[in-house]
Amino acid sequence: MTIIWLFLAVLLMAAVAALVYWLVVITEGVYLGRSMVVWLYDVTAHKYDGIKEFDADAEHFFVIKPYLQHLPMHSTPLLLDVATGTGRVPFYLFAEPTFNGKVIGVDAAGKMLAVAVEKLQGQNGRFLPIQQVADQLPFSDNTFHGVSCLESLEFFPSDKKALQEMVRVLKPGGSLMVTRRTGWEAKTFIGRFHSPEACEAMLAELGLVEVKTFPWQVDYDRVMARKPVNGR
Repeated sequence: MTIIWLFLAVLLMAAVAALVYWLVVITEGVYLGRSMVVWLYDVTAHKYDGIKEFDADAEHFFVIKPYLQHLPMHSTPLLLDVATGTGRVPFYLFAEPTFNGKVIGVDAAGKMLAVAVEKLQGQNGRFLPIQQVADQLPFSDNTFHGVSCLESLEFFPSDKKALQEMVRVLKPGGSLMVTRRTGWEAKTFIGRFHSPEACEAMLAELGLVEVKTFPWQVDYDRVMARKPVNGR
């Protein structure tokens, strides 16, 4: 009996450890509420870039180049980066000699934004950080030429509500660039996983056109779309 109880105790501890790993590491606290997600990102803010190990060439080729090519023609575009974190998108945008626009970066995690501000302090006002949640964007309708949101939708309380806000503030003809979680871990996001077809259908339902999914990273697809001009 002692061996049986010991086996059951070990089994229980393993199950608890697996649950904690899923709740905190894989799904990054999303099932524990928005405050937990923000806290986890604030805790790791100072070492986030080191964990991600961003590569300048890869960021140019896989993120910035397709984004700039998809943006409407404008000499000084105003862009919004939702869940900007440590400023990944604006940092590499400003590294492009052909980009002369400005970027507003929104994030709920204040310490992540602080790192972004430090990284981008030499941009002479071209970067504006705002601490705010994604489903309550403090901007007027039809404000931005482009809106981006990378590796974040699955961590919002409602990805659809956040996307509705992004579409609302996007100018007609403007470009949306988001990502869709893929791989086996994505399927553990209970009630949050979207197939490519479901993701594209959701964006189309929100009124976007030219919705296309592209293979991007091991754990993400890149999804591009456009807000129609005059409802077309």
